[in-house]
Amino acid sequence: MALKRGIVELEEYNSNWKNEYKEGEKLLKEVLGDKIVEIHHVGSTSIEGLKAKPIIDVLLVIKSFDEIPEIEELLKPYEYECRGQQGIPDRFFFAQGPDDARRQYLHVTTPYSNTYYNQVYFKRYLNDHPEYIQKYCDLKRELAEKYANERPKYTKGKNEFISNVINLAKEEYGVHNEQIKESKKVKKL
Repeated sequence: MALKRGIVELEEYNSNWKNEYKEGEKLLKEVLGDKIVEIHHVGSTSIEGLKAKPIIDVLLVIKSFDEIPEIEELLKPYEYECRGQQGIPDRFFFAQGPDDARRQYLHVTTPYSNTYYNQVYFKRYLNDHPEYIQKYCDLKRELAEKYANERPKYTKGKNEFISNVINLAKEEYGVHNEQIKESKKVKKL
């Protein structure tokens, strides 16, 4: 399983994606050990019935971004490339595999960050509300047809839907800004 960078190619849900995540999780735990606070399979490949690009998204929670340089060095032998924060201040992004065969995206964040809640609660809300899985499939299919060779436009086209679902999830599951503010205090210690 791999996909060339910049291309949008959706596949029907594949139950083997869970196994591929588990293999990646095992490797990350072996390599990073106690640097990992939590690890989650997120993104479209983690949601049964959802079409997805065949790239596994992993949410890796660490104690502090001070660990990023060491994590970057530990992951290099396994073809992980640190691509920085890419405009998201509470996340570092790693891509695994060469540009023409991306296998995994690693989203590294700290506990209780916006990225943490957005990733975990988006998945949870879709799983709890299957009607949104179909709506998201339809949107992704439409955008993939329109932007097959323009992944940034494809991604931007999903933003409103994702934001709406995250807001619904935060309302339903009770995520409060106080928790996020408290996590920012912890990171500074």
